Amino acid sequence: MSDSRVAKATIRDTDLLASLEEAEEEHGSLADAVRHAVATTYAGDDDTGEVHEESGLPVKAREGHRKLVEWTGIGGRIELGTAESILANHLNIQKGAVRKVVIKPLKREEVIALHQGVHHVSIVVGSLQDGPIDADTTSEPETTTSGEAVADGGSVRERLDELANAEVER
Repeated sequence: MSDSRVAKATIRDTDLLASLEEAEEEHGSLADAVRHAVATTYAGDDDTGEVHEESGLPVKAREGHRKLVEWTGIGGRIELGTAESILANHLNIQKGAVRKVVIKPLKREEVIALHQGVHHVSIVVGSLQDGPIDADTTSEPETTTSGEAVADGGSVRERLDELANAEVER
């Protein structure tokens, strides 16, 4: 018997499809959702690492929170686009799935808050153990970001814009 195998199935039952889509959101990918279902149903493996912990958050959301705390500290801020890129890379999921898999569950549990700035949206990172976090929190982050939002550009972005707008000499 081989070490791995690809399985394909067509599902037409709308109830099963809805359940599968919900599991896909929870686990981050369709493949992870199917693996989890097979492991828990047929292998009797309840310790697959994908189950909800006591907070009610999916494992991917908890891992995402840990990564956000690593980057910003508790009370820190990070731009939403930057967070999506970091989390997609770290969790090995599509960037488009980050909001469903990580951001929405953390926001629902009030572990993070979204802050709408004039030019960008940032995430305010809270603690899993503490109560709800306020987007207007003034507490200093534990890292050396000095209260500034972690950004994917700043002066580098300005320089890139300058270069992009420069005329090409021939």
